Amino acid sequence: MKKHNFSAGPSILPQEVFQKASEAILDFNGMGLSLLEISHRSKEFVAVMDEARAIVKRLMNLGDDYEVLYLQGGASLQFLMTPMNLLTENGKAAYTDTGTWAAGAIKEAKKVGNIDVVGSSKEDNYSYIPKDYKVGADYDYFHCTSNNTIYGTQIKSFPEVDTLMVCDMSSDIFSRQLDFSKFDLIYAGAQKN
Repeated sequence: MKKHNFSAGPSILPQEVFQKASEAILDFNGMGLSLLEISHRSKEFVAVMDEARAIVKRLMNLGDDYEVLYLQGGASLQFLMTPMNLLTENGKAAYTDTGTWAAGAIKEAKKVGNIDVVGSSKEDNYSYIPKDYKVGADYDYFHCTSNNTIYGTQIKSFPEVDTLMVCDMSSDIFSRQLDFSKFDLIYAGAQKN
């Protein structure tokens, strides 16, 4: 019997996944080379990445007007990359402070520019998701964290905002059906899911 891991980090995988992965490590598609040994520009490897992107879009019910990127650095790198890419020179962004990871995102974003914390539950040890806030078009973007594993809170209903919606979904990205098309940027760390 396989053990189960109930931690908030990596989860167990089906044996079929390990079997297919181990075969690809030894001999990918009968090429006589490991998946780790072929060029990242080869048609075989590009096909793997294209399939991975297509699966994500299918699971999120998103069309070709969305892109899926696989980046190094994990989700925490996006704490800084998001404002570097979306925050204009004299603009500002709205954030909710709902836990450890949201606080980390806020800390990094403040290194880049003007950040307003429009909702926070910090004073109550992050025991709830704030709801009484408005995010207008005067912000370059709105950033939230969908799930806070440390504090056991999750956004059940995402707010309507008049700007770009950014969400860190590292711990619950494929755990439920959502209208992912209402988001302009979603990021997540692969090791959590």
